[in-house]
Amino acid sequence: MTVKFTTKINDLWQFVAASKPQIERALEHNLPFAPSTVETEFNAAVRYAVFPGGKRLRPVLTLLGAELFGGQPEDVLNAASAVEYIHTSSLIFDDLPCMDNSPHRRGKLALHEKFGEGLSTLVAIGFLNQSYQLVTLDGRGDRERTVDAILETVQCVGPGGMVGGQSVDLKIATCNECKVCARSLYGGVLNLKTSSLIRLALNLGAILSGGRGDQIDALSDFAEALGHAYQISDDIIDMQQDAAILGNLNPTDAARAAETLAKKVAESKRVLTDNFPPSAARTRLVQLVDYVAERKH
Repeated sequence: MTVKFTTKINDLWQFVAASKPQIERALEHNLPFAPSTVETEFNAAVRYAVFPGGKRLRPVLTLLGAELFGGQPEDVLNAASAVEYIHTSSLIFDDLPCMDNSPHRRGKLALHEKFGEGLSTLVAIGFLNQSYQLVTLDGRGDRERTVDAILETVQCVGPGGMVGGQSVDLKIATCNECKVCARSLYGGVLNLKTSSLIRLALNLGAILSGGRGDQIDALSDFAEALGHAYQISDDIIDMQQDAAILGNLNPTDAARAAETLAKKVAESKRVLTDNFPPSAARTRLVQLVDYVAERKH
């Protein structure tokens, strides 16, 4: 699958619009379909889980991570697909009755509501398995890059990443939403769940394009700050929506959240400007930080 991108677009949303058709084709091409000999409804469930998607910002981050280190976006489309499949898998698990028990996702029935819990669990595992394979394909024969990409993926998904973050979510739920407990565990959710996938998305593109050592550490710091900002932005949106319905916005909580968001936005931009030279990719990442700070939904 050979595609070409226009990499001299400074505007983030123009780049997203230009990239999305290629990302969609890569996602279609890489779907983890079961062979016809064992196919039941598995393949229909796979397609239902992935399409239609949202903005596909996470795979776009993989393309930007590659560009930031002089790589070509079209050379990391398999890794970008892996990132979106890991995200999809996490949403499937999140929605299950034993987790968040959400009946809907992206304006339609959650996967387990349409295909059942058992098949949905298998589909989620299938996406993870496919992702581990896909990250090996964009190393272009460079063993070190390939191994580093696999390790980055394992760390993102495992107990030190998204799995650990989900376990904290479960702990908070079993505490009957005790505020003291939630606050003591909240930082863990931010770092393990929200930031892990953002870090993976950026770092896969960077690693597979030759990024190493301190460069990857700096990009990880940016991802952590951006993920933290994204989660706080979500919280502010939730507070505003609750206030619109219940009329009980706590001004102290709102002010504290806004202050923390501003700090994380500033930190994200500082890491970028201190560690990476001016480029179209850096400009787009700064615009992404602004989007996180200003988004309303």
